[in-house]
Amino acid sequence: MTRRNQSELDLTPMIDVTFLILIFFMVTASFSMQRAIETPNPENDLASRTAVAQDRDPIRLHVDRHGSFLLMATDWQKELVGKQELVSELAAAKLATPMITDLLIEVESAARLQALVDAMDAATIAGFHQFQLTEIASELI
Repeated sequence: MTRRNQSELDLTPMIDVTFLILIFFMVTASFSMQRAIETPNPENDLASRTAVAQDRDPIRLHVDRHGSFLLMATDWQKELVGKQELVSELAAAKLATPMITDLLIEVESAARLQALVDAMDAATIAGFHQFQLTEIASELI
C-alpha cells in the first residue's frame, strides 16, 4: 500500500497557486472602456411640448446595401463612394447651409453596420451633431 500512496501527487498546492494567480491578474488587469456610438432615442408618437422651428428640409444621407452613399438636399443630390469623399461633401454641404444642423440618415435594412458607422463618423467630422436614423426596407428601393 505504501507504493500506491507514494505514486499519487497532491495537487492541492498547485490548484491554490493557480487560483491565486488568477485572482492576481483579475485585480491588476486594467479594463479599458470601449467608446460607444451615441444613437438618438427613437421618436415616440406623443406630441412635443416645444415647437421646433425648421426653416429648411434637413440634409438626407441614404446608405444602401452595397455601402455607397447618396447625399440629398432640396435642390441637389450626389452619389458618393467612400468615407473620405463623404466627409468632404458633408463639410461642403454644412458650409453651404449653416442654418441646417440636422442630418437625416436613411439606412437600408440590408446595409452593413460598418457603412452606418462610417456615415455617422463622417457626419460628426463634418460638423453635424444631431442625427435622425431611419431604417428603410430594402425591397422598397
